[in-house]
Amino acid sequence: MKILADANQRWHRVLDALYQTFLESLTALELNLARQHWEAFERNLITHIDFEQTHIEPLAEAWENNTLKLIQSDHLILNRLLPRLDKAFGLIEQADSPRTELVRQLDGFIKMRNVLEHHDLREMENLYPLLDEKIESSQADELANDMDAARTALGS
Repeated sequence: MKILADANQRWHRVLDALYQTFLESLTALELNLARQHWEAFERNLITHIDFEQTHIEPLAEAWENNTLKLIQSDHLILNRLLPRLDKAFGLIEQADSPRTELVRQLDGFIKMRNVLEHHDLREMENLYPLLDEKIESSQADELANDMDAARTALGS
């Protein structure tokens, strides 16, 4: 069964779509719209990371695997990237030439996409299948429902 893996994938699809929409708005220099998409993405990502740190990581800690350390490292990187990218976006919004500033800042936004892709792969290939295998299906159902509820509470 892939109860938790499926719930996690539903949230990652939302995160991917939000970030894609943000990048499309940003690169079109529709900065007001991009700001709205950025804030929705940021809220979703922070809530998702918080959910995993609170509910998922404690379950996996007992199994001593390197995957959890990689996931935690990803979370640290993502949490550090968010304020840096918010600042970079602010520079674009304030610039006399937003397109020029966007080009200067683009690598950071691409880095976020790359970290998200690698993070998703680690979770979907290692962490969540292990959780679905090791915990009782009733506990997995409860966690999946909690994960879906946290995601939908954000309007996603």
